[in-house]
Amino acid sequence: MSEDDVAKSYRGASTFKLSDEPIDHARPLRVIIIGAGFSGIALLFKFLQSLQNVEIVIYEKNEDVGGTWLESRYPGIACDVPALCYQFSFALHTGWSSYYPPGQETLQYLRDVSARIGLPKYTQFKHKVVNAAWSETKGKWDVTVERTDDGSRFQDSAHLVISAIGILNRWSLPDIPGINDFRGTVAHTANWTLGPMDSSWANRRVAVIGSGSTATQVVPAIQPHVKHLDNFVRGQAWIANVALPLLKQYPDGSSGNHVFSEAELRAFRENPEEFYELMRLSEDFLNGAHSMTIVGSPMQQRVRERLAQRMRDELKARPEIADALIPDYPVVCRRLTPGTGYLKALQATNFIKSGIARITPEGIETHDGQRRQYDVIVCATGYDASFIPRFPVVGRNGVTLRECWQEYPRTYMGLCQDQHPNWFQMVGPNTAMALGSLIPVVEAQADYVVKVIQKMQRQRIKAMTVRKEAVDDFQRYLDSYFPRTVFARKCRSWYKRGDVDGKVVALWPGSSLNELRALEQPRWEDYEYTFVDDNAEQNRLYWLGNGSTQIEDEGKRGTRAWYLPRKPQLLAKL
Repeated sequence: MSEDDVAKSYRGASTFKLSDEPIDHARPLRVIIIGAGFSGIALLFKFLQSLQNVEIVIYEKNEDVGGTWLESRYPGIACDVPALCYQFSFALHTGWSSYYPPGQETLQYLRDVSARIGLPKYTQFKHKVVNAAWSETKGKWDVTVERTDDGSRFQDSAHLVISAIGILNRWSLPDIPGINDFRGTVAHTANWTLGPMDSSWANRRVAVIGSGSTATQVVPAIQPHVKHLDNFVRGQAWIANVALPLLKQYPDGSSGNHVFSEAELRAFRENPEEFYELMRLSEDFLNGAHSMTIVGSPMQQRVRERLAQRMRDELKARPEIADALIPDYPVVCRRLTPGTGYLKALQATNFIKSGIARITPEGIETHDGQRRQYDVIVCATGYDASFIPRFPVVGRNGVTLRECWQEYPRTYMGLCQDQHPNWFQMVGPNTAMALGSLIPVVEAQADYVVKVIQKMQRQRIKAMTVRKEAVDDFQRYLDSYFPRTVFARKCRSWYKRGDVDGKVVALWPGSSLNELRALEQPRWEDYEYTFVDDNAEQNRLYWLGNGSTQIEDEGKRGTRAWYLPRKPQLLAKL
């Protein structure tokens, strides 16, 4: 067609070369997911359900799925949220043995879900990401991967990288003088190598250091099996089972747990609606405690009085433990733990409040000069919750995530940060929950990432980076929100990297329901975009394509009226 054949009004107009593709063509993308725990599994399921033309690879450093639930194998391990509420909405399990089942059940659940969705096909196990660097020219992340069995390395690349490495999985032994001189066995709960509780423990003298969530599980699990147990407690802790009102309906509920009978499990299998209703009521209950997190709220005052009295009642035989253990800080300033059996076990152990001065070859010496001998020292001393990646993540201008997060993490809604295009993290800084289950949030974050990928595919986006001002605004929101909450009060918590006076870097600024609403509708205006290279003029509407749709180009009869409802509402029935 010659220029003269075109209508005069279009001659000389400002034009550009149109895309040859239809508007709804999904641009091919490659995505790397790091980690095959809860987040990695959720991402893969959502991707397979909703995305087209996406090549997916998961790199998992361990030999199996499960993340924290694979790595944590200490005696007594269990989730501190009822199992009914700690599962995927797309893979409900009616066979939980109890409200708070052993951690092995959670691990098996993750294995079963992974097998059902075909995760092993997409996963390279025993592969650890050791470096990631953004290439501006390619619009990709260059990723270095190490095979953990032989240490060999290779290079990979992807348009997007989703970090799903989790929070509570990086541990180290506490910095106590002499810890390497102990002649017995030192074990950290996150790296349990001592096997299960059995008769071999009968003559062992054991020390457990800590009073956090892990310690409150491991102490009652160990105490009945050993010759002697001492619990070294530096701080204070609220021991509270948030699900106790739900458990009151059961004869064994006062124990802090309920074991489902065969009849109940059969009813759940045969009538899933009954199970679903119990799960719905449990979720609704857990989501009703948000006002407890606000300083001075009636719920905070009421719950504090009740929990203090309950702890005193359970420790009435050892009131000195109650005096030492009941906190002077608000409830949920640190994460609550059900602590099933912990207060009872404490009364059969030696509760030691004196600080540890050093570890000797034979045991532990406290600041009051006393020395005690042990065969095993168990460090239930928590994790590194700084969120700083274990490997370099190099973004634009050579800026690393370590640099960005060294003082404290600066992110956009915990999902991403400026200077790091096409990089998103699951359960990142300021996304965790103090109350309720994190799994609905994990699914909502996965849905958000799906929308990001669909936008990048459809709109031919090469690089998508959150604006610095959006990151700054989120930080200002955090700084405005948390001072009104109990989390900003003086207590030592992993929410604040263990710093009594630090910023809250782990928690979402609001309830879990608030976070779910925030993730529903992405604010695309908070991002900057670079379009694909064949869009020479970087026209923002280049993605409108060649004027057609994929269905039209394929020419399949019967598919070109997709916009009509399958079951139209007739006027006569309105």
